[in-house]
Amino acid sequence: MKTDIEFEEELQNALKENRYLKDTIGAMRKQLEFAQFDKEDSIRMATRAASAELSQLQATIIELRKELQRVSQEKDEQVQKTAATMTDEIKQIKAIAARMRDEMESMSFDFERRLDDERAAHRGEVNHLQKTIQALRQALEAKHRL
Repeated sequence: MKTDIEFEEELQNALKENRYLKDTIGAMRKQLEFAQFDKEDSIRMATRAASAELSQLQATIIELRKELQRVSQEKDEQVQKTAATMTDEIKQIKAIAARMRDEMESMSFDFERRLDDERAAHRGEVNHLQKTIQALRQALEAKHRL
């Protein structure tokens, strides 16, 4: 049998061990709470960083869309200006072609008229020369008969 002193020593050792285990549990609980807090803090920081990055990306997307719309609108305006310019140039070219055709027809008409006038003058001159030749022939024949 154990004596009271041994029993008292065992009780004191058990109480010390119990207190040591309670302190260890408390320390481990504090470490666990700190680890949990650190984990939650890391999650909050990661969430904030992801949220900030998401906001930045959304802003970038909005700006890129605006830029794309601006470029598209400028391109459409340039196409319209080019089409209008080309339409004007085509109208001018058609007008020039019509004037040149009219001028060419007028020149052709004038050329035909002058050619007809030259032919008529030539026929008149030929007729005059033929009459002159006939008159000279008759005069020559008349001189020979005499």
